[in-house]
Amino acid sequence: MNVLQFCENNLKNEGMEELVEKCRAGFKTAEISIEPCLGECGDCAEMYIAKVNDQLVTGDTTHDLFEETKNLLD
Repeated sequence: MNVLQFCENNLKNEGMEELVEKCRAGFKTAEISIEPCLGECGDCAEMYIAKVNDQLVTGDTTHDLFEETKNLLD
């Protein structure tokens, strides 16, 4: 099973909560969680981030992050 993790601190960025809901709706077979910290604080402060199966995924926008996430989960 694929694992998709988001950092709760990154959820404060505009559009991230909507992205999490979009992922929950679109990636039914993935285990999706919001973690207190992903240990990627430098990237978290600069851009949108997530981890897919422990691999860091970043995007300049929530759309970019969704597309990168989708590519890894497909």
